[in-house]
Amino acid sequence: MNSKKFFLFLCLVSFFLLANSVYVQDQRKTAIITQIGKVVGQSKDPGLKFKLPFIQEVSFFDKRLQVIKFNMSDHSSEVVAFDQKTMQLDAYAVYKIVNPTMFFEAAHTHEVFRQRMQSITESSIREVIGRVLFKEILGTKRNEIRINIIADVNKAVEKFGVEVNDVRIIRVNLPDRARDAVYARMRSEREKEAKEIRAVGNQQAEIIKAKSNKDKSLILADANKKAEILKGEGEAVAINNYAKAYGQDSNFFEYYKTLEVYKNAFQKGSKLVLSTENQFLKYFNKE
Repeated sequence: MNSKKFFLFLCLVSFFLLANSVYVQDQRKTAIITQIGKVVGQSKDPGLKFKLPFIQEVSFFDKRLQVIKFNMSDHSSEVVAFDQKTMQLDAYAVYKIVNPTMFFEAAHTHEVFRQRMQSITESSIREVIGRVLFKEILGTKRNEIRINIIADVNKAVEKFGVEVNDVRIIRVNLPDRARDAVYARMRSEREKEAKEIRAVGNQQAEIIKAKSNKDKSLILADANKKAEILKGEGEAVAINNYAKAYGQDSNFFEYYKTLEVYKNAFQKGSKLVLSTENQFLKYFNKE
């Protein structure tokens, strides 16, 4: 009976020793083996692994990219730009553990590192944004700001054996107390620009109108000049023709011209009081 108990005891001890000697290595993680608090080994290959029971401990660290989010929207976390514009923003950082041994020695756990990472990243965001204007954060320098933040954060977390792949600002808001003032200033600037554009447009319109009036006067003057010349030339031709006709038969020419005068003088309803001896009616007295 005692031998059975002893055998059972040996089995339990063996099982307990075996359970504390074996661990499973996940392919997504790196294992750090420590002995009395010091790193004595590292394992990256997946599979069933062994360690010294009770003396050695295993800590696992993810090989994959990891994300940490930052919410800088409360009053104590507001960020100030170079032009003293206060803003609230949300951001995220993407990092990867490239040296698990350094990571363990510097941070020991993910929770400790993430707290340090959040503090470092927020500090870098404040420092970089404090060197640029508010409109540049939303405009052309946004990518440059991102690159500068990544560089600053990488310098700070290098001692943790971590590489930061990206830091992005995903939302920028103005505090409620500053939003109305900024919108009013933006409206004022837009109205000022609109007035300047309208003033320039009116000035250009007056210049175009003056030029058009000048061109119109020159065109009309030239047209009148040409018309007077053509009219004079026509009258000269007419006079010349009249002279030729008068030279050929003066009596007929006089008779024709008198008929033209009669035609214009004797309109419907017109009355003339003349002596029958008047030369104007000389052709009426002839038989």
